[in-house]
Amino acid sequence: MKATDLIVGGELILSGTVLLDDYVGYMYEEDIFFAPRMVREALQIMGEGPVTVRVNSGGGHVWAGEQIRAILAAHPGGTTIVVEGLAASAASMMFMAGTKRLMSAGSQIMIHDPSGFVFGTEAEMRREADVIGASANTYAAVYASASGKTPEEVREIMKAETWYGPEDAVAHGFADGVAGEDAAASPLMKFATMEAARAAFMSAGAGYEQLLSRVPDAARRSTPKPKETLMTTPTTTTPQPAPQPAPQPAPQMTTQQPDPVVAERARVKGLREMAAPHVASGRLMQADVDLLIDDGTSLADAGVKLMAQMAAAEAPGCSHSPARITRDETDTRMEGMIGALMKKTDGPAVDYRGLRLKRMAMDLAGGPRSYDEAAQVKRGMTATTMMGGALGVSDFAYITTEVMKRTLIENYNRRAASWQLVTGAPISAADFRELHAVRFGGDFQLKPVGENGEYKQARLVDEAEGLKVERRGRTINLTFEAVINDDMGAFQRIPTEFATAARLMESSMVWTLFRTNAKLKSDNKALFHADHGNLAGTAAAISVASVAAARKAMWEQRAFGSKDGDDFLSIEPDRLIVPPALELAAMQFAAAITPAKNADANPFSNSLTPSTVGNLGAAAGGSDTSWYLVSSELPPIQHAYLEGYEAPTVETLDGMNPDVVTMNARHIFGAAAVEYRGAYKNAGA
Repeated sequence: MKATDLIVGGELILSGTVLLDDYVGYMYEEDIFFAPRMVREALQIMGEGPVTVRVNSGGGHVWAGEQIRAILAAHPGGTTIVVEGLAASAASMMFMAGTKRLMSAGSQIMIHDPSGFVFGTEAEMRREADVIGASANTYAAVYASASGKTPEEVREIMKAETWYGPEDAVAHGFADGVAGEDAAASPLMKFATMEAARAAFMSAGAGYEQLLSRVPDAARRSTPKPKETLMTTPTTTTPQPAPQPAPQPAPQMTTQQPDPVVAERARVKGLREMAAPHVASGRLMQADVDLLIDDGTSLADAGVKLMAQMAAAEAPGCSHSPARITRDETDTRMEGMIGALMKKTDGPAVDYRGLRLKRMAMDLAGGPRSYDEAAQVKRGMTATTMMGGALGVSDFAYITTEVMKRTLIENYNRRAASWQLVTGAPISAADFRELHAVRFGGDFQLKPVGENGEYKQARLVDEAEGLKVERRGRTINLTFEAVINDDMGAFQRIPTEFATAARLMESSMVWTLFRTNAKLKSDNKALFHADHGNLAGTAAAISVASVAAARKAMWEQRAFGSKDGDDFLSIEPDRLIVPPALELAAMQFAAAITPAKNADANPFSNSLTPSTVGNLGAAAGGSDTSWYLVSSELPPIQHAYLEGYEAPTVETLDGMNPDVVTMNARHIFGAAAVEYRGAYKNAGA
């Protein structure tokens, strides 16, 4: 798309998404975006005289919106900016540049706070919040200067995300007036005045203002251009000069009849442009619009029918105060699409049952339905109607990433973690630096109190083990080809594979420490060591005698740092952990069997729960004969997650490329051997 494409009939037409210049290379469809460089070049072509700018945009990147506002404000001849449809978010910033700011009768502007996202530490997140806050205050000053309000008043308007119709925008100083339109081109042409139109539909409920006098560009080209009139507020004292009509060229004599193909194209395009914002907001269904197109309904009749349909859908008794829309409607739509792609059948997902990737991309594209489905899908993959293009994330990228993330977490939580047999409660890491899992101990034995009430002081000592979390992940690409092929299996296959990989990562990290007898950092000795009193001196198979010896060793473990011979911890093991080769022996040992004689009784059968772990066997580099006793009260391994990342997550990496949505799936986890007293090993026989 070139700068000259923005110039139509001697006017500057800014329609579509507001993009940074750097993003333009990713956009392949025409008539859906504009960028600062294109606006600057178009104005240079048009010269330094007065320029009329027509805007219909849901916004986009706020930096680009501010740059375009500055370019328009600096134009030597001044600019008359007319909102035709919508000037939301960054586009409403651009609107403030007008020497004269006008709105069509059915248009709206929306003003809200800038938004963004950040990944990092607490300090980084707070710093980013401060940056966004400072940006919001800067933009508030722009709105305040244009409207005559204070920056503080504007900040409250921005925080509330406020929508204004034409009259209300004029009343609040954000617009100078309402641009008039030719009655013959209006879908309400049978009414003599706008007030008559309002009165006629007053009993039909709210929503009629959405289509009042909305004349699409295609229809406007086939009728004489209306002159613009300025409707000022009652407090305005300075009279506005009557606009001078532009000189009209002498009519050309011709006998050529209007081309019916051109007329039909104008009708179809006009009808779709008129209905597009209401389809996007959910007040109309695309099927309703397509039906009118197929029936050959004229623009005038279509406008009345659609307006009546929306009015009938509204609750009776709605007031007709200026419209005010919150994020609830958009959030509900987005949650419905996410739920439908996750195969949910309740809540907002009910309205989107059966939704598929390709259909979603085409619906997000908005506007007229194209016969070129591939082009429609590409346009949908970069649309930002709901997200507003926050830091380059399209609606399609946000929805698909959320589906991946939520499905991943569901699958992750469903998979049992066998490594929790040897770990306790997790600890939280604030960053990637080494943590210290600290054990406190000492001589806590109560001593006799002296005759004068003197208490002997207890000696407290500590011992720390190092533990670091590490980040592991992979990149997910949801390609244009996968969307065209409607590959719904990707939403189950990819998250399931990553959930499995996350659990395997955790399991490998924990059981490797256990199986390889990792060293403790505190004393540089192996977890299972003769000096720790938790390694059998004589290897033996699982039996009443060998288990009794292991239990004796655990019962006799002393409190860390204690100097008193009686400070036994009295640790009682409750888990018998074995490799697959010993599964049968462990289960037989723990089975409650009535012996033929007392000498054959197994008193430990009800106190130990057998567990089989594949990571401990010879196939994993371990041993098929070694077996372990573990106490759940004093587990030997400590694990940790990065704060706020207690499960694997998926985040968008590139969300504005029409050929691929790139996501990063990552998991941040760590483990270390920290406590030898709660575990015992026998090499087996």
